[in-house]
Amino acid sequence: MWTCILALLFACGGESYVVEGSVVEVHPQSVVIDHREIPGFMGAMTMPFEVEDPSLLEGLVPGHRIVARLEIGEELGGELTKIRITGKGPAPEIIDDGPLPLRSGQTFPNLSIPTHDGRAAALGEAQSQRLVLTFLYTRCPIPEACPAIISRMQALQEVMPADARIVAITLDPEHDTLELLAEYANNVSADAGKWHFGRLEREPLADLALLAGLPVTREGDQILHGLRTLVIDRGGKLIERYDDNNWPLDRMVAQLAEGTPLAPPGISGTLTPKE
Repeated sequence: MWTCILALLFACGGESYVVEGSVVEVHPQSVVIDHREIPGFMGAMTMPFEVEDPSLLEGLVPGHRIVARLEIGEELGGELTKIRITGKGPAPEIIDDGPLPLRSGQTFPNLSIPTHDGRAAALGEAQSQRLVLTFLYTRCPIPEACPAIISRMQALQEVMPADARIVAITLDPEHDTLELLAEYANNVSADAGKWHFGRLEREPLADLALLAGLPVTREGDQILHGLRTLVIDRGGKLIERYDDNNWPLDRMVAQLAEGTPLAPPGISGTLTPKE
């Protein structure tokens, strides 16, 4: 995995920060930066940042020293809105290369996810059902985060196809045992035939979070994280990744029924208008 797992792009909505560092890698909609400490936000680390407009990445190559503006929105996400090149040096070395977020049409690696009902959900080529995959944890105190995800999943389970499934993976495996997740599932009225709560150990959880493009970090018992809901086809192919909690219910139901529509080409995550 990266030298540091994706740090939180959370903070208070509407905040902005200055990012200074060196470019490690450039991708179609994101850039990996070896950055200095961002005062009041996060320590120095190497991590990917998504950009507001892919044109900001034009001409950018590994080794460029940059100053960028990181804007934090209301939906527990953030992106670079300005990038200025200030110099050029050797490209920083990637010490520990890990998985990058998957794009629509790409396939998840095989993974067996233990679930609260004593079974396991298959992800990847062995996957026989279309899935909605999301992340939360039972102690989450932020109404706009996990409780909001639960509310949307409660609505989805009522109308989704009978052969589709929801898999919600805890971000707090030390606290959220499968037994506790079973109690939580009952408390939120999860339909046992449709909605499963899963638990992974730290290392596979970190890798899956990276593949899902999920920013997450810890502050004591509190886990600060972005919102990610992924629709995954049979065989583990990503149909679409939603980076907020405003995805259209009818679109997701159609994706679970037909495997389409795919997200637009080249898009790493879809932000949807509020319903």
